[in-house]
Amino acid sequence: MLEEIWAKSATISRPKEETLSEHTDYLIRIWVELKKRYQDYIPDEDFWKQAFIAILFHDMGKLCENFQRMLKKTVPFDAENHVRHEFLSGMFLFANNFHFYRERPLSLFAVFSHHKALQSSLFCKNRFIQLEISQNYVEQFLEYATQRLKQYYPDYSIQFTSVAKNYLNNSYEEMLVNYEERFFPLAKKNKPKDRVKYIFYKAVLNISDWMASGHQELPKSFKYDDEILEKKIIEKLIAEKKMEPGESFNFMAFQKNSYIKGNVLAVAPTGSGKTEASLLWSSLKGDYDKILYLMPTRVTSNAIYHRFCQYFGKKEVAIVHSSAFYLQKEIDENYDEKEYKFIDRAFFKNITVCTIDQVLTQGFNLGFWEVKTFHQIRAKVIIDEIHLYQPYTLGLLIATIEYLQKEFSAEFYIMTATMPSKLKTLLFKYLISPTLIVDEELLNKGRNQFIVKDKNFEQIIPEIETSINNGKKTLLVVNTVDQAINAYNKFKPLFKNQKHKILCYHSRFIQKERAAKEKKIFELEKMDGGVLLISTQVCEVSLDIDFDILFTENAPIDAIIQRAGRVNRKRRKKDTKVIIFQHSEISKKWIYDIPNILENTFSILQKNQKILTEKELLTLVDEVYKNYNVEEEEDYKNGYFRYKEIQKDHHYIKDLVSMDSIYTREGIDSISVIPMLNSIDENGDAIHYNVPEFHKKSPMEKAKFELSVRKSKEYAHHIEKDEDGFHYIDAYYDFETGMQFKTKKSETSLTL
Repeated sequence: MLEEIWAKSATISRPKEETLSEHTDYLIRIWVELKKRYQDYIPDEDFWKQAFIAILFHDMGKLCENFQRMLKKTVPFDAENHVRHEFLSGMFLFANNFHFYRERPLSLFAVFSHHKALQSSLFCKNRFIQLEISQNYVEQFLEYATQRLKQYYPDYSIQFTSVAKNYLNNSYEEMLVNYEERFFPLAKKNKPKDRVKYIFYKAVLNISDWMASGHQELPKSFKYDDEILEKKIIEKLIAEKKMEPGESFNFMAFQKNSYIKGNVLAVAPTGSGKTEASLLWSSLKGDYDKILYLMPTRVTSNAIYHRFCQYFGKKEVAIVHSSAFYLQKEIDENYDEKEYKFIDRAFFKNITVCTIDQVLTQGFNLGFWEVKTFHQIRAKVIIDEIHLYQPYTLGLLIATIEYLQKEFSAEFYIMTATMPSKLKTLLFKYLISPTLIVDEELLNKGRNQFIVKDKNFEQIIPEIETSINNGKKTLLVVNTVDQAINAYNKFKPLFKNQKHKILCYHSRFIQKERAAKEKKIFELEKMDGGVLLISTQVCEVSLDIDFDILFTENAPIDAIIQRAGRVNRKRRKKDTKVIIFQHSEISKKWIYDIPNILENTFSILQKNQKILTEKELLTLVDEVYKNYNVEEEEDYKNGYFRYKEIQKDHHYIKDLVSMDSIYTREGIDSISVIPMLNSIDENGDAIHYNVPEFHKKSPMEKAKFELSVRKSKEYAHHIEKDEDGFHYIDAYYDFETGMQFKTKKSETSLTL
C-alpha cells in the first residue's frame, strides 16, 4: 500500500511521480556517500546513526491524507488546510522517544526545519486543522523503516511505542501545544558546541534531500596539480593571444612558494599573478574539499568566475552574489533557478567564486547557512584584496576566520598588493600558524613615476587634454560617481567624431549593461592613439587593463597604489606616470573619513615624487597609516563582537529570516534601485521601462535594470516599491553616463 503514498509529484527532472519509499531510499544513498566522505572528520558513529534516523523519518508526515490530496492535486490547494508534513514527522519521533530527544534534540530540530526557517512560529498558522492519517499506512511505513534500520544498523533495535503509533491521530492543536511548550524551548538550552553539531545534522539532511529531490549526485572528486594548472594557463594565454604556441611558461618564484599547506598571507603587487598563486596553494586540497574565492565586489567576482571557467570548466565553478543568477541566465538561458538556489548558493560546486557577504552571512544564521558552513569543512578559502574592507566588515571577517578555522578546519590564503604592518599583525594574530609569502622579485622593481600636483580637478584638465592629444592611453580616476559623470561631460567634446575613444565607468550602470560596458573598456585599451577612460574606485580591483598614464584624485595611499596598478601593468612600457591631484571636500567628508588619511597620503607622496618600487610604496603605506589602528575603531569592534553576539541572541541554531545583506557591508549603506525616468540605451534608443506595464514583467527581467546606490539617496529622492519588492527611483539613466540624479520628472512616470 505504500506505493500509493507519494513523496514527489512529476517534474522535468522526475518524469513520473515518486513514492515515499523511493524518495527515502534515494536520500539514504546520498547519506551513505556523505558518510564515506566525511566520517574521518566526523568520526562519531552515533551522529551518523541519528542523522540516518532523521533522514529515514523526515518525510513520514506525508502519510497524511491532507498532504496527499494536495500533492496529487485531487483537490484545489487550500492554504488554510495545508499540512506541514515535517511537523508531523518530527512530532512522531518526539512522541516515540520523548526522553532521548529532550536530552539530544539537535537531529530533531533538523527534521522540523528542513524546509522552513527554524522559528518559534514555524507551525502555528493552521493550528485548528483536521488531520486524516490512516493507521494502516503508519504501520506499513514503520515496517519499511525497521527494514532499513536493520540493513544499515543491524545491531540497533528501535521500538515504536503504541503512544507514538497513535500519536498522529491526535489533533493538530494538541501536537502544536506539545511542540511549543515541550520541544521548541529546548533551543534556548543550546551551547556553542551544539551549533556545530546542529550544522552537521541539518546539512546532512538538507544535502541528502536536495540531491534526492532533483535526482542528482554529489559533485565528483576534484583534484588538479601544478602541471594541470600550468597547462590551463597556457591554453588561456594562447586563446587571448598573450602567448604564442610553443612559447615557454614558468611559474614565478612567488607563485611556486605558494605551493604549500596551511594558512598563507601573500603580499604581491598588482599584475604579479596572485590569483594563479592562490590556485597553486588550493590544489593541495583533499578530493572533496571545496575552494572558495572571496571578492569585494560583484564586478570583480564576475571576472574571476569567467577566468576559472576557462581553467576548470563551467561544471566545476559557481558564482554567487546578489545578481549572479541573472548573469548565469545571460550565459545560458536554460540555467535552472533551482540549481542556483539550492546548489550554487549553498556552495555545492567544487569551486565557488562569491562576494565576501556570502560567507559572512552564515555567522548570522541567514539563508542556507548550515549547508554553506558544512561545505567549508577543510575548505581552501581565498580572500583577495583584504585591505579594501571597511572596519565593520573587517571585524566580521576576522570573526569568521576564527570560527571556520577552529570549528571546520578551513584554511585561508589571504592576499593583497598593499599590506599595512598593523593589518599584517592583526591577521597573524588570528590566523593559525600562517606563512608570509612576499613577491621579493617584483617588490624591488618600479614601473611608474609618481607626480603630485597641488591642483584641483579643474586646474588639471589642460594636462589631461595634452596627454590625450599626445596619443596616450589615459586613465582618469575620481572618487565619486557624480565627479566621473561631470568629467565625462567636460571631455566628451574633445573627441567629437571619435566618441568611441572616451568611456565612463562606475557603479551606477544597470545590471543588463555592465557586461557591455566592461567589454568596451577592453576594446578602448586596444585602440591606437589617445583614449580616455574615466572611472571611480571600481577600477581598483581585478580590472586587467594596461594604460600609459593615470590622473587620479587624491585618495588613501593603498587606493592610489591599486589605481596605479592599471598603468604599465605588464611592466613593458617606458615613461609611464601616475599624477595625483587634490581631493575634493566631498571625498574627505563622505568617502574617506579616516582622520588625516587623505592629507597624509598627499603630503608623503609629495616628498617621494619619483619612480617608486613596490617595496617603497609599501613603506609609504605604513607611514600613512602609522597612527591608525583598526582594532581600536568602534566599527571594527562592533563587527567583530556582533558576529559573536548574534549567535547567542538567537540561541545558536535558530534562523534569522531578514534579508541576507542586513548585517553585512552591502546592507549597511546600499539599496538596489531601478531608475524611473526616460532613459537611453547603448544604441541611443529610448528604454521604455518607465511605463506602467514594466512592473508587470517577471522579477528576472526587472532585475536586469537594477543598480546599487547609497541608502542616503533613498531619502533624498522619491522611491516607489512594487509588489515584487523592487525599488524605483526618480533618476535619469543612459548608457554613456549611467544613472544621474536629476530633479525633473519624466513625461511618463511608473504607476505602482
